[in-house]
Amino acid sequence: MKILFVFPHFVSPGGAANVVLQFARALQQRQHSVVICCGKISKEYREQNLDLIFHELNIPTSNSFNYWLLLLYWQRKVNRELERYKDWILFPQVIPSNWWVWMYKRKNKQAKVVWYCHEPSAFVHSKSWIDAIPSKAMKWGAKLLNPFLRRLDIALEKENDIVICNSLFTKEQYETVYMRHPEAVIYPPCEVKTVAREVKKENIILTVARLSRFKNIDVLVTTFGRLAKQMPDTRLVIVGDGEEKQELERLARTTGMHDRISFEGTVSEARLEHFYKIARVTVICSRNEPFGLVPIESMMHATPVIAHDSGGPRETVFHGRTGFLYDDEKQLLELISMVFNMGSDEYSSLQKNCIEAAAAYDISNTIVGLEKILQM
Repeated sequence: MKILFVFPHFVSPGGAANVVLQFARALQQRQHSVVICCGKISKEYREQNLDLIFHELNIPTSNSFNYWLLLLYWQRKVNRELERYKDWILFPQVIPSNWWVWMYKRKNKQAKVVWYCHEPSAFVHSKSWIDAIPSKAMKWGAKLLNPFLRRLDIALEKENDIVICNSLFTKEQYETVYMRHPEAVIYPPCEVKTVAREVKKENIILTVARLSRFKNIDVLVTTFGRLAKQMPDTRLVIVGDGEEKQELERLARTTGMHDRISFEGTVSEARLEHFYKIARVTVICSRNEPFGLVPIESMMHATPVIAHDSGGPRETVFHGRTGFLYDDEKQLLELISMVFNMGSDEYSSLQKNCIEAAAAYDISNTIVGLEKILQM
């Protein structure tokens, strides 16, 4: 097969970007022709993925004013470049890359389009995502244009030939928004490594996320402020960067425990693995998260997960077996305390279950399903 991944931009680390890179690499290793078309790519991404072929369109990121001001111009540019891949399978991902391909397909009906749906187009169907837009002007613009954008998105989505959802939760969202059934559910890829359970755990609570309002890191910071008074040896490690970093740092200072809260920013893969290995527990506070690799990566390193009882984590975090699901902040605090007060045998059993559960998401399993769908 000849497969053209279409993705908005590779500028900062993110789960959706990792999905593209891992799927592309796996398909290439299975002797398929693969190119990744994107609006923009950083030097770091290129250097870290020299085995993959990128076609950069040199289009501004969608969070810039220039992108929306010259939207039709950028679309014409996309159309010209996609003409070079007429007989390829077009495999768009998150917005606006799905819109690029759908607009192209409207005039090129012979093109085969397979959409990997991480969620119904964000900033269109999700109030949480709209509220999380950092620019006030763009946020109000998104709200004012929302009725039009919703109708446009639903109309354009019909251009897909095949739709793959990344979780059962996303499948439900897709069916609710678009009133159609996807062809398949294929979980995002993860390279599951064999990790020794004997690594010494430290009194660390870990969270890994983009620092945006949608991720609700403030909930964890506030909870830790209360928890730390009862457990003087614990630390909170926050991995990730984003527009809410300064506000979260301010919030950390108000807890009086800021000297035990570490903002690590963007870290290398080796550094992230180090944190997964030594953390006692990983906590995810975002609500209705479509699907995340963080629970799987954490469990792979024998670290249990506590996540909000919604969205994708319901499918990956098994309450009482690989971690716990919580409803409110009071329960979150109680569950974190419980994990830290567990006996060694009970905690070791959790670790064993985590490693076994993570193995099911290894890319060697998911790539076979993806290959079959693309060949339909």
